[in-house]
Amino acid sequence: MDKAFAYALRLLAARAMSQARLREKLLARFPEAEVAQALERLRALGYLDDRAFAETFVAVRRKYGPLKLRHLLRAQGVGEEVVEAVLGELGEEEALEAALRALRRYPRRQDKAKAVRFLVGRGFPLSVALRAYELASGEEKG
Repeated sequence: MDKAFAYALRLLAARAMSQARLREKLLARFPEAEVAQALERLRALGYLDDRAFAETFVAVRRKYGPLKLRHLLRAQGVGEEVVEAVLGELGEEEALEAALRALRRYPRRQDKAKAVRFLVGRGFPLSVALRAYELASGEEKG
């Protein structure tokens, strides 16, 4: 077993990562040819899958909206087509539910401007943030 492959397995055992991020870490220690061979072997064994990584990444970070998730995935080196595929599966209803969950935990949710700004900062589109605020306000009154 070559050293790059063994090192890659240790990295993946510690934490899931995208192919681009793993490649970056391996290139810091090993030559290009050895890294390419290790990555190909990992893909063939099913240990390296950007789609699965992105789906798990999004599932764990449900407190963020689709805009922030897109930014975070791109920062992890996930390709645009994978990002679009994974985030395309999230409908507006899921985004609204996530926004409501975030807003219920926000202490200043009665102040419309602050609550909406909080949600937009979390990566929710303005339309979703406004709708979530209206629903949360209705829950508190009702």
